[in-house]
Amino acid sequence: MMPFTNFKALPLVASMLGDKLGVKVVIGSSDTACTNGDTIFLPPLPVDDEGVLYPLVNGFIDHEAAHIRHTNLDVLKGKRLTPVEKHLWNAIEDWRVEHEIIKRYPGCHEHFIWLIRHFFLHDADAETAGENDSPAFSVLNYVLLTLRSWDVPELVRNCELEASIMAKYWPGLRSSIDAIMQDIPVRCRSTQDSLDFAQKILQLIEQEAQKEQKSTESSALSPSINAQDNSEQIQQVPQTGDSKQPLHELLQAKEDDLPTSMDKQISNAIFNQYPPQKQKGVSVAVEGKLTTNELPDALIMEAQTISRALRTKLQGLLQSQILRRSSPSRHGKLCGHGLYRIAVHDPRLFMKTESVTGIDTAVHILLDISGSMTSCIELAGAACYSVALALAAIPGISVGVSAFPADYKEDVAATVYPLLRHGKRITNSFAAEAHGSTPMTEALWWVLGMLSTRPEHRKIVFVVTDGYPDDPETAKETIAVAKRMGIEVLGIGIDAPAIISMIPGSENITDIRELAPAMFRLLQQIMTEKGR
Repeated sequence: MMPFTNFKALPLVASMLGDKLGVKVVIGSSDTACTNGDTIFLPPLPVDDEGVLYPLVNGFIDHEAAHIRHTNLDVLKGKRLTPVEKHLWNAIEDWRVEHEIIKRYPGCHEHFIWLIRHFFLHDADAETAGENDSPAFSVLNYVLLTLRSWDVPELVRNCELEASIMAKYWPGLRSSIDAIMQDIPVRCRSTQDSLDFAQKILQLIEQEAQKEQKSTESSALSPSINAQDNSEQIQQVPQTGDSKQPLHELLQAKEDDLPTSMDKQISNAIFNQYPPQKQKGVSVAVEGKLTTNELPDALIMEAQTISRALRTKLQGLLQSQILRRSSPSRHGKLCGHGLYRIAVHDPRLFMKTESVTGIDTAVHILLDISGSMTSCIELAGAACYSVALALAAIPGISVGVSAFPADYKEDVAATVYPLLRHGKRITNSFAAEAHGSTPMTEALWWVLGMLSTRPEHRKIVFVVTDGYPDDPETAKETIAVAKRMGIEVLGIGIDAPAIISMIPGSENITDIRELAPAMFRLLQQIMTEKGR
């Protein structure tokens, strides 16, 4: 049974989880799930998922966020760790940082438990520990499984299977490792501590490897052993392959020869669940930088004039939604003007104040500033400024304006720039240079993620564009997702009639000076609908 029941849309959940954990999550700019130590990169993701992709993505973000927040990579600078040493450190550090992030975000614990069960809790009857591997891998597996068994006790059986192999080859090694690991829960508090514990375990392995080498050399110098004793030795110590010094070979192994790390396992699983060459996922824009300037004085004055007129008109239409009404009732405040009802046996002698729901709406305008908008970009910015001024003055309405695309950003598929954030003071810096393509899908996902965290009851996105987006099909799918989320999407096409088929209920205009009135017509229509 999946432990996640509040699923909305996977790209949104991933972005919101990153915001909650205080780390950057970029979706769509990489074919694989990875991190650079500062930002988490995810491949394009499907809108919906009913399988294991959702918990895999959640777990990967939690796991990597734990490293970004709590792993001090400076500890490793200047140190030339061997592959085995790094593998042991990574296993211990994984456990440490996961428990550190759980202290602040307890919900991560559920995700980590799911990952541990998914990757480590195998059917012991169906899978034999150490099978087809060097017996030395049982040492690494035992350390890893012991750490994970502290959270999922069912893994103790798997630990015992690995320990049984260790006992056949290196009696006493398990107890020595246990003596070191029992101090980890109490004394492992930093990245340096994780490295110290890893090096102590590595010293035990190196000591056993030296004993192993001496034993092999001794056997080579004493070939005259009777056949019966030799036969008994072979029965007592099972051999895997031709290796007589498995620990020595383990210490010489390269990183690719060792068991796969936790983050790599999750990354591979995400790739296998949704390979980019087979399915097309969606990307989410990230905030970029954009050079903006103040609008010309003439446009500002014109915009303010239009704003005042439209605001007055819209306020009058919305007045009935924000006024409180009173009506006769059997309880409430006694109404002297209604005492005549006693004569006609009407018990409604009191006045009850009806609770009328306010507007409580967030409106976000998404302005296309792609290269094709060059001829009208200044007037489009002025129109958005005018509408924002008018809406911000109406109680119960929160307004925001963003432009897309923003300036190019390395390792990011698409960018967006907030010209006006919700709740902030409006400035007249709405003039920007038109450039680039039209990543509407990615920009819409960014807006949906931002609006989904807003407290307002009603949420409206207003798209202003002069043509088709880079990917019309995914844009339509995103608009459908917004509708399922309860977020309304409106659109104004500037000499772009195709907007009407892409965004139902939109308008197309042929003169840029019609933009502000057209936006108000749509807002007036949708915000004064009865029953809203």
